[in-house]
Amino acid sequence: MERLNADRRAAGLEVSPTKETPPPTFETDRQQAESDHYLQLYRDLNSRYKKAIKELSIVDRLVSRVESLAPRSYNAAPSVPVLRKTTGRPQSALLQFSDTHVGCVVRPNQTLGFGGYSWPIFLNRLAYLEDAIKSILTEHVGTKIDRLVVAMLGDMLHGNLSHANEAAHVNNLFMQFYGASHAVAQFLRNLSTIVPEITIKTVVGNHPRWANQRKMPTVNRNSNLDQFFYAMVQSLVRDIPKIQFDLDMQPMAEFKIYDFKFLAAHGDHWRGGDKALGIPAHAMGRELSAKSQMYAAAGRSPVNYWLTGHLHKEIQVPHANGSILVNGGFPGADTYGIMENFTPVDPTQRFSLVHPSYGMTAQYSLTLKHAKDGQGLRYKMPASLELE
Repeated sequence: MERLNADRRAAGLEVSPTKETPPPTFETDRQQAESDHYLQLYRDLNSRYKKAIKELSIVDRLVSRVESLAPRSYNAAPSVPVLRKTTGRPQSALLQFSDTHVGCVVRPNQTLGFGGYSWPIFLNRLAYLEDAIKSILTEHVGTKIDRLVVAMLGDMLHGNLSHANEAAHVNNLFMQFYGASHAVAQFLRNLSTIVPEITIKTVVGNHPRWANQRKMPTVNRNSNLDQFFYAMVQSLVRDIPKIQFDLDMQPMAEFKIYDFKFLAAHGDHWRGGDKALGIPAHAMGRELSAKSQMYAAAGRSPVNYWLTGHLHKEIQVPHANGSILVNGGFPGADTYGIMENFTPVDPTQRFSLVHPSYGMTAQYSLTLKHAKDGQGLRYKMPASLELE
C-alpha cells in the first residue's frame, strides 16, 4: 500500500489516506466459520432440490409415456361369491374296529397309575368313538358318504386265557359275550342313522381262542369266541336293513371298496420285530412279498391295503400299491405292556375315507382317552348284566 502511494505522489496524484486492517480476532474467525458452514449447507440443499426437480420431471415423462402405451385398464375384480359346501364325488368311510378287549380289567394301582380299563370305561370309549365318527361325517366332511365299512379285526372280547393268572378272570366269558354284543349292536344302530349303508367285515382275534389252545390253530381258526360275538351282533341288528354282515369263515377277509382291494387279518401272525418301536417290519415285508407273488401267479389284482389290529398301536407302512394299516386298541397301558417295556401309546381307533379314484384320501386317529365318565350310559344293557 505504501509503495502504491509513493507512485501516486510521483505522478502528482492525490494520495488516499492509509487504513490499517485490524488484526483478526477469535470472535471474527468464529463468525466467519459459521457463515461458511451455512453457506455450504445452502449450496448442498439447493443442489439436491434441483436434482429432485429434474428426476421428478423424468418420472412424470415416463409415467405419461407408459399410460400412452397401455391399450386399456383392467376392470375391478368381480366380487367372489360365497361357495356353498361342496358335495363332491361320493366316498366310502372305513372304520378299523378292533381290540376292544371287553372283560379286561386294568387297575391303576397295578400299573403305576398309567393304566385303567373296565366295562364302564369301554362303554364310555365306545360312545366317544360313535360321537367322533358322527362329527366327522356330518360336520367335517363335505362330500357324500355312500356307505360305512366296519372292519372288525378281532380281540373284541378279552377271553379267558390263563397267562399264568393266579385267580380266575373277573368277567366270565358269557358276560363278555353278552355285554359286548348288546353294546356294539347299539353302536352300529346309532351310526346307521347318518349313512345309507353299513357293511361289516369280520376276522377273529387270538385272545378269545379256547383256553386249551396254547396258540391260534391253523385250521378252523374261525371257531373262536369272537365269531360267536359277531353272530350275536348280526342277530341283534337283523331288523335294520341298512346293516349288512359278512360273517367271514376265513382267517383273512378279502373285500373291495370301489376298485381298491383290502385284506383284513387280526395281525397275530406277524411275529418278531423289536420291542422298542413294536413294529414287526420283517414279518410285514415277508407277507407283502408272499401275497403279492400269490396274487400275481393267480392273475388276480394285488392287495392295496392290509388292515390289522393286535398290536394296540397305530402303524402305517406304505408300499407300492397302498399301505399296511395297523389299528390301535381300547385298553391303553396294561401290566403286560409295562413289564415287557412296550412303547406306551394312547387308546385309539383308525377311521378313514376312501375315494373311488384315489383310494384313501383322509385318515383320522380317534383318541379314546378323551371319553367322559358317563358318556356310555346311552347304551341300555340287559338288567342281568354284571360286568366290572
